[in-house]
Amino acid sequence: MSKINKRMKTIFKNGLVVFTLISITFLSSCLDDKFELSDLDSQNIENEAVTDSYFEDAEDMSALAVAVEPASEGGRLSLNGKVEGTKPADFRFEGNCVVVTLEMAADTQPGNPHGYIIINFGEGCTDARGNVRKGIIRVEFKGKQFLPGSKIITTFNNYHINGIKIEGTRTVTNITGSTASAPKFEIVLEDGRATWPDETFATREGSHTREWVRATNPVNDQWQVLGSATGSNRKGTLYQVEVTKTLVYKRTCAASNRVFMAVEGTKVLTVDGGRVITLDYGTGECDRIVTITINGQSRSVIVRGE
Repeated sequence: MSKINKRMKTIFKNGLVVFTLISITFLSSCLDDKFELSDLDSQNIENEAVTDSYFEDAEDMSALAVAVEPASEGGRLSLNGKVEGTKPADFRFEGNCVVVTLEMAADTQPGNPHGYIIINFGEGCTDARGNVRKGIIRVEFKGKQFLPGSKIITTFNNYHINGIKIEGTRTVTNITGSTASAPKFEIVLEDGRATWPDETFATREGSHTREWVRATNPVNDQWQVLGSATGSNRKGTLYQVEVTKTLVYKRTCAASNRVFMAVEGTKVLTVDGGRVITLDYGTGECDRIVTITINGQSRSVIVRGE
């Protein structure tokens, strides 16, 4: 039974993005001798997954940092004040080596906050899942996070995760039509770049929308994602990835599965030269089965947490 080692995959759990090392195992009952997955196919799929997950991870940390109340005297931050030590209750921020600094901008207002957060991992911090981060994530926030028009802008200063350097600008804008509807966000990545220790690199730019469908019981919340991205892999081959059917992430599935992933929807990866790879995440059941299709031939795989 063959395995394709992949790097990282992300999903939302209780509002947090969590990623974990995974492997993909072909289902013996679904084998098709005509199915071909070359080393280049594997690398294209892996590159797409790695770059997407690391940028998602950084964005999620940014959102968590913005949401935390400053730990200043009286629980309030004075105009143009600066606070060190404010951290979200999240495993990625644990330890003394992670320092979070908050500074409000000169034009900040009580109803329209504007400020900057520096998440500094110094020369290296290892989280509870073994991921090693170093360098700085810089976050600018404009407006209240869950109100229409607010923005969170994430950039990087010599930031690395697991030896991979991450660069680019990721802007998250609340595009909700009104405060009564499900929050909807536009996510734009510009000049994205991931550089490996051997100096090979992958590039990425993209635009997505993410809608948070809230239920009466938060355990039934869902996230729905649409959009596309373009870039190049570590061999310089151009690619495009597009969500062709809304990706659905369910909190109930995140709670019941060790591997947190989309449980519905499809995305298509098109590589320079016309190679097309489709990934189908199913119809909403809380399983770990994904179907990969190439040249009309399909094979189902089980995504397992390691």
